[in-house]
Amino acid sequence: MDSTTTATMSATTAGTTGTTVPAREPDAEERPSDPAPQPGAMPASARDRVYAAADALAAEDAAVTVTTVRERAGCSNAVATTFLRRWRADRAAAEAEAAQLPALPRGVGLLVERGVTALWAEAVRAARAEHTAERAAAREQLDAAREDAARVAALLDGAETDYAALRPHLDAAREEAATLADRLEAATTARDDARAEAAHAVGQAATLDGELTQVRTELADLRDRLAEAERGRTEQAEARAQAHGAVEGTREALAEARATLERSRAASLRAQEDRAEADAERAAAQRAVARLEGETTALRQELQAAREQAGLAERERATAEAARAQAEGEVAGLRQALEARRSEARDTDARGRD
Repeated sequence: MDSTTTATMSATTAGTTGTTVPAREPDAEERPSDPAPQPGAMPASARDRVYAAADALAAEDAAVTVTTVRERAGCSNAVATTFLRRWRADRAAAEAEAAQLPALPRGVGLLVERGVTALWAEAVRAARAEHTAERAAAREQLDAAREDAARVAALLDGAETDYAALRPHLDAAREEAATLADRLEAATTARDDARAEAAHAVGQAATLDGELTQVRTELADLRDRLAEAERGRTEQAEARAQAHGAVEGTREALAEARATLERSRAASLRAQEDRAEADAERAAAQRAVARLEGETTALRQELQAAREQAGLAERERATAEAARAQAEGEVAGLRQALEARRSEARDTDARGRD
């Protein structure tokens, strides 16, 4: 029987008997609720913060869970679980006290018939039995919710602990990946430098080959000039023999022979000078060829060393790429494990709210 029916019956009885029935005190549910705490006024203790957060969430018709209370009150999971359990118990006790029916008014008991009294008692017993059943069911649900909240809080704390434990490994993996990336970049730079040096060495070798070919051409020209000088000396020797054979000739022949001899001597002198010059040029050419051959050998050795260095840089790059792939795989595994734990925590929290 609700408060409206009780007030109506009291008014009817008062009108029938002419007696005045004192006004009934309003129930706890009829009293105006205390004003909600202002957002700027933060309670001092953890209990007050949790109670204020739970009252605010209930007033907003929002879900009152460990997570929402913890976020609103700014406390840990354990504190939110402990004081939220107490808040629910206090709230259930207040609701139970407000749901109790008032005692039968004395005026009504004196004026109504015995049947009305029996009907009143039966209604009270039925209401109390229903309230007792609902209260028992609510207590069971409350106990289950408390257990779920405690389990969710423990799981969430464990997930946070696991995350804190895995965080250094994740940071170390990231640092190792950054180090490997730096090493890869350095190896790539060294490889590019080696390739550039090898290309430069190949260009120098091609230039030296061209110069060597030119020197060989000049040497062949000098040899041809030397052969021509040798032929000229042979001709001069033959001319001297002819001059000696014509000494016994006439004066004209002698004068001519002398003139021819002078010419031959001059030509011989020039041939000797040409031969000395050709010998000097041949020696210089031989020295130039030897120097070029030595430089070509050194360049070939440098080219071989550059090729070996390029091969070493390529192997180091392959090793760095393999290490980076392994590090990325480990980081991906850690992320999947962390995501799985987060998903498990969210599912558990969702079941606790349900």
